[in-house]
Amino acid sequence: MLNNVGSINSFSPMNSFSIRNVGANSALSNMMQNSMFPQANLFNMLNFGRNMATSPFNFRTSLFGVRSNAELLLSTLNDMRGVGRNAQTPFGRIRPVPEDTNILQITNVDTNRLRNSNVNSLSVNVMQVAQAQQNQGAALTANSLATSAGFTAGANQISINVGNSRFDFNFNVSATDTVRQVQDRIAAAVNNRNIGVRAAITTEGSGAGQTSTLTFQSAQTGVNVQGQPNFTVSGTNNSASLLGVDTITRQAQNAEFRVNRNGFTGSLQTSRTNDVNLGFGISATLREAGLTQIALERDETRQMDSFRDMVSAINGMLESMGGAPGGRLHRGLINTLRSSSVSLNRIGISVDRGGFLTINERRFNAAAESGALESFAMRDRVGSPFGFINRLTRSANDIRRNPGGFVNLNQNWWFTQNQMFATQMNQAMNTGLLFQTMM
Repeated sequence: MLNNVGSINSFSPMNSFSIRNVGANSALSNMMQNSMFPQANLFNMLNFGRNMATSPFNFRTSLFGVRSNAELLLSTLNDMRGVGRNAQTPFGRIRPVPEDTNILQITNVDTNRLRNSNVNSLSVNVMQVAQAQQNQGAALTANSLATSAGFTAGANQISINVGNSRFDFNFNVSATDTVRQVQDRIAAAVNNRNIGVRAAITTEGSGAGQTSTLTFQSAQTGVNVQGQPNFTVSGTNNSASLLGVDTITRQAQNAEFRVNRNGFTGSLQTSRTNDVNLGFGISATLREAGLTQIALERDETRQMDSFRDMVSAINGMLESMGGAPGGRLHRGLINTLRSSSVSLNRIGISVDRGGFLTINERRFNAAAESGALESFAMRDRVGSPFGFINRLTRSANDIRRNPGGFVNLNQNWWFTQNQMFATQMNQAMNTGLLFQTMM
């Protein structure tokens, strides 16, 4: 169907696509009146409409397919180069791997900083991990009466001193309360206030012999004031002593560790927490004392995945172009692939005469392990980093901007003989004026 095109509306065979809102001043109207677009071609345009109704090759679908695949390829290539907000290329990327993950775990890596730090060997010696002060109470018979265990019936109080602050927690003991009920009451009162100390209750056994233990622990690891406890506990009516929470069972301490680089012993470092900065762009969590080497490895999995995505995107775009040898495939793209076919083959990627790529898994995996995959991606790094990837990017940009110029014209007889109109149709599509398929 054609709308607002005057007498052309009488041509009913145009049932495969429609042109809407084509006014007297529209771009399509100007194209129709231009001397390069003779009236005779209007009849050919209608024949194109009839042809598209029965042709297995839908030109509009192909145009948008080519553009979509070109945009996918551009996105993939940008990922390979590390283009975009917070993006990092997997090539030239060093991945630190601890030999003993029981000692520490790597949590974050600034690969650019690590790559520029001239680190050849790295080890971490953890002398001690950071820990919180803990006052673990006595294991009391949970279901026994609190008064039988020595608690005074009536009003009682537990006080916790944190630094220069004192926090009082009042609780009542009745003649029918069990030990566990009193412990629960105190723990809830402490945890309802943010004082830097947390309370927890643990149980052991079952039935009449079950025991429960009230424990106070600093909310944070590390030492508040050197040589001083992080908190102290007292209580009225000897309640703190009965619960056993007035005694420190584990002292607070800071983490202590050394980071050794290139054979040199690092200086002693301390931290109130076990989440530490090792330097060189590496963050880690310390887990236990010990010495572990840090291996510096390529991120081979990400490198292989990025090449797989590139191969899939290129093949998808060539397929959407028509994909037949001899078709009007983009010369820049094909030349880039063919000129690099020997190098691509060395890393396990073959190029056929139509430009389609195939991965040989054995050679591809070997190339990743040896570093050849990374070398190929960055082989033009002197003066032109990512040269191969940049050339593909230029070709994909050309195709994205002008998808109609890269559709295989041999697929349709009308466009083979009306290339000027094909170009003008593509220009109209790029402005959003043309093609709303009715198929």
